[in-house]
Amino acid sequence: MRGSYYSASIEVFLKTPNEEIIGKLNLANTQFASQYTITTTSWNSSIELLKKSFVELVDNNNKASKWHLFLEYEIPRLQSRIDAVILADDLIFVVEFKYDRKQYELADLRQVEDYAFDLHDFHKESSSKTIVPILFAPLAKSIVKNFTEETPQLVKDCIYANAVNLSQILNNAYTAYHIDSNESIDYKKWDESDYSPTPTIIQAATSLFAGQDVKEISNYGADNLAKTSTYLIQAINNAKEHNKKIICFVTGVPGAGKTLVGLDVVHEKDAFGGTDTNTAYFSGNVPLINVLKESLARDHYKRQQQLYKKGLISEKPAKGGSERKVKSKIQNLHQFIKYNIRRKTAPVERIVVFDEAQRCWDAKQFSNKAKQNRNRETTPFDIEEKSEAELLFEFMSRHEGWAVIIALIGGGQEINTGEGGIAEWGKAIQSKYQNWEVHISPQLIKGDSSTDNQKLFNNNYSHLLIKQNEQLHLSVSQRSFKAANLNNWVQAVIANEVVPAKNIANSIQEVYPLVITRDINKAKEWLRNKKAGSKRIGMLASSGGLRLKPYGINVRDVVDEALWFLNDENDVRSSYYLELTATEYKVQGLEIDWACVCWDADLRRRNDSWDFKNFSGTTWQENKNLQERMFLLNTYRVLLTRAREGIIVFVPAGDNRDYTRLPEFYDPIFIYLKNCGMREI
Repeated sequence: MRGSYYSASIEVFLKTPNEEIIGKLNLANTQFASQYTITTTSWNSSIELLKKSFVELVDNNNKASKWHLFLEYEIPRLQSRIDAVILADDLIFVVEFKYDRKQYELADLRQVEDYAFDLHDFHKESSSKTIVPILFAPLAKSIVKNFTEETPQLVKDCIYANAVNLSQILNNAYTAYHIDSNESIDYKKWDESDYSPTPTIIQAATSLFAGQDVKEISNYGADNLAKTSTYLIQAINNAKEHNKKIICFVTGVPGAGKTLVGLDVVHEKDAFGGTDTNTAYFSGNVPLINVLKESLARDHYKRQQQLYKKGLISEKPAKGGSERKVKSKIQNLHQFIKYNIRRKTAPVERIVVFDEAQRCWDAKQFSNKAKQNRNRETTPFDIEEKSEAELLFEFMSRHEGWAVIIALIGGGQEINTGEGGIAEWGKAIQSKYQNWEVHISPQLIKGDSSTDNQKLFNNNYSHLLIKQNEQLHLSVSQRSFKAANLNNWVQAVIANEVVPAKNIANSIQEVYPLVITRDINKAKEWLRNKKAGSKRIGMLASSGGLRLKPYGINVRDVVDEALWFLNDENDVRSSYYLELTATEYKVQGLEIDWACVCWDADLRRRNDSWDFKNFSGTTWQENKNLQERMFLLNTYRVLLTRAREGIIVFVPAGDNRDYTRLPEFYDPIFIYLKNCGMREI
């Protein structure tokens, strides 16, 4: 981690001329030349105000002269820097300057909260310390802070300060929160601390395409991710050098970073002499593609606007230009197939990354979809009955010389009819594409829980070109960074293993809350209380949960996934409003910080096992289809693994007056989940 641009004790800071401090900031900032006027004016004003406040502070508390100050402290995950961090014995003050604001704005509050939580969650030397965020707007009015109403959490509520009361705020906060001077923070150790962020896939993709390195973005499990990325890049270079075709399968538990690895390969085109057009990331998960493309386009447009304002580019940017820039790198798998099936030439892309490859359609499903397309289109096309996996091999085999397919595989994710599973790829290799070199993890050869015990090959494969390597398996979930074994709890719940589930729940409850309620209003209030910084909250439910409607949960409402995942808390279409509930189809492959999973009677209890139902017309009906039963279990697996920091499950109380919502449908679900370790609120 790069650390701060300026570091000194308050005593030294007060004695150092402003010009010297700004000079050090200037030297550290490689982009400073283009921002000189704005930054110099901003820091001149801020440094003067800080010095004035620190003089007053030291007069009242002479120990404050030994506190340590950092200016422009970098937070790579957020692609930003904290204006000021003050280490005050055992406390950490995080200060965000808004020197020209006349009032405290919500966006600024969320920004400084983000910084504080980022330090708490990912900065090792800060994780056990009390952190106090301060929003410093010199021109704003004073707001009285009552320090007696504080909760015991380590990250305190944000304090508002202005030019008049900053010194008083610092002194009062120190008096209220300081516990033990013997636990004073070593500023050198703090500055050199490990920083292990675990970004959401949206944050990671945005950072990668903005030019950050995967190690900076995600140091939590970064060695594992970096080794996998390095292996893939070496395999690509080997294929290119020896003019051969290879396929690499990357396996991993849900949330382990498979998508991040795939995006990293697309981004790292220079490592294998790529161009802007010969690598691309594909997924059949349309909501994931839509959210990623919109996020990347917004970020690119924002960065282009900043360059335009600084005079570094002459043409005024347009959002459409940013969307076109992103479009070629993040693509819809089904559209890629539809485009290339009409052609006999090789695709533009020579290196392709397919996410959630286990969800590729089998031959029957693809044939059905193709027939639907023929009925709709004015220029129909005819094809043989082939699976999507076989078609992808066919397209990439058109290349003369080398080509690379990277298939990202996750277990327990199939939720749609016609998703062929891992074996569909094995069939294609064994039947027609034996000349392709196969790079694979041992988990995909033998099968384990991360692959739903599915194997790539179900019979003899000794005649194939296979290279096994452990680096192609990601075993640690990054999504639930506070509880690495959350997936084990979910698996135990799904598998009817009550005792293991309860033991796991008890081991993670303090860091990853698993709570349950029968009251939808309590569930929503619990979520709202978790809202801080950019931490996202939201409502989730099974697409089969049709009798949640009386509780204001309509799973058939139209949800624009890009707006739901990306827009802020002032937008009624965003997840924050808790008005629109996203189903498994909208959230698979994505994540939020805190989730409410609304559990309907489509998956209920009968004796000591699951009972599967479909709501049709006006009644619940037995679901006897084994594949659909598996899909329903996977639906709840997906829903229960979307939250990074904690979940609350809402199980309705039911209503004896409504035969579709009888309490006897819901009570056993509630009792079972409590027995699995969930705590009632």
